Amino acid sequence: MTPSFNRLLLTTCLLVASPTVASAQEQPFLRGRYVEVTARDQPDYNPQSIRSGAFIITSSIGLSARQTDNVFAVADKRDSDTAVHITPRFEANSDWTTHELSVGGWIDHREYLNFKEENATDYNVFATGRIDATRDVQLRLGADYGHFTEERYAAASFGASEPASFDKASVFAQAVMSNDRFRIEGVVGASSDRYDQIIQRLRDNNTTYLNARMSYAISPDIAVFLQGRQAELDYTANNRDGSQTTIDAGVNFELAAPFRGEVAVGNFTDDRKSPLFGDIEGLNVRGNLKWFPTELTTLTFLANRGLIDPGLPVSASAVNTAFGVRVDHELLRNLLLFGDLRQESNSYEGSSIDREDSAVSFSAGGAYKMNRNMHLEFQLLSRSQESSGADAGPDINVNVISAGLRFFP
Repeated sequence: MTPSFNRLLLTTCLLVASPTVASAQEQPFLRGRYVEVTARDQPDYNPQSIRSGAFIITSSIGLSARQTDNVFAVADKRDSDTAVHITPRFEANSDWTTHELSVGGWIDHREYLNFKEENATDYNVFATGRIDATRDVQLRLGADYGHFTEERYAAASFGASEPASFDKASVFAQAVMSNDRFRIEGVVGASSDRYDQIIQRLRDNNTTYLNARMSYAISPDIAVFLQGRQAELDYTANNRDGSQTTIDAGVNFELAAPFRGEVAVGNFTDDRKSPLFGDIEGLNVRGNLKWFPTELTTLTFLANRGLIDPGLPVSASAVNTAFGVRVDHELLRNLLLFGDLRQESNSYEGSSIDREDSAVSFSAGGAYKMNRNMHLEFQLLSRSQESSGADAGPDINVNVISAGLRFFP
């Protein structure tokens, strides 16, 4: 067996982790005491699902206009334009007493009135299934495929003739074993990224990973866990090949305070074959806390620190640190409002780059539910981005206003 396979196998045996924080919602104790504002049941205004045999189907189509004052995300000589967005969504979930099957997808087509070269169509389709082998053992399988376009202010898309776009395909298999106190999860998966632009082909890669997680419920309200991830990165540009390892410990909880959340702290390592990029090690953080001061208000606090691939020829990794707070409030039964404030920074790693980007973004908006079949959605977004260092990028300001209707058949 290859060294990479041995390392992955060893990680699976020794670590216990989960691929995402979202798996906390599947712990073997209650995690639904409080309902978020956006999930509150409103029979007079929330769309009704359609039953087709053993499946429950939800679908919608959105039509909106989005006006931006800086289409190309540049520092000077900014151009403004309006884009029309068409965004259909679809999902079907089985209604069986055991086992489960879900399929769905979405499309986001953007048509600019003036700068036609910025037109884009993103989409994603997925299928997941769950097999209830026994009362305590579940198996999950999933696959998805999509096409995505980066924002113009992303490091690799700034100044390019067109924003970076790519196809992404992924598959995974998961096994979950649980009882009243313990929960063990193991996931094996693979993904593939393929970029459309020749200049972006150095980012083409195949990734294989193993995740594992073990949780212990101290009480029905609190669980502690240990989790880990081992990923092998195989790029078309061989000098970007490497491996990444993350080990975290944390706690998941839902308290009478009333708070619900999960916090994990640990260590990440990023080992690359080329000395151009070098090896990185640092603090890894994942935090998500929800506070429910009243039934009509939900506050969400986020904190994350980890690795991303900025897609630059001289930097295969950047340490991303982000903090955020969001408030959702039900002003009227059919009027939901939100405000979202985020701060993030990217510290680019590599022997040939000296650069750090920081950005602050604020968004506010809401949804006015006219009836079950039609909602008016509106949003204001403002983003300010600064760059420092010998290889600094541009300082960017972008403001976007959007409004539209979403129809539910």
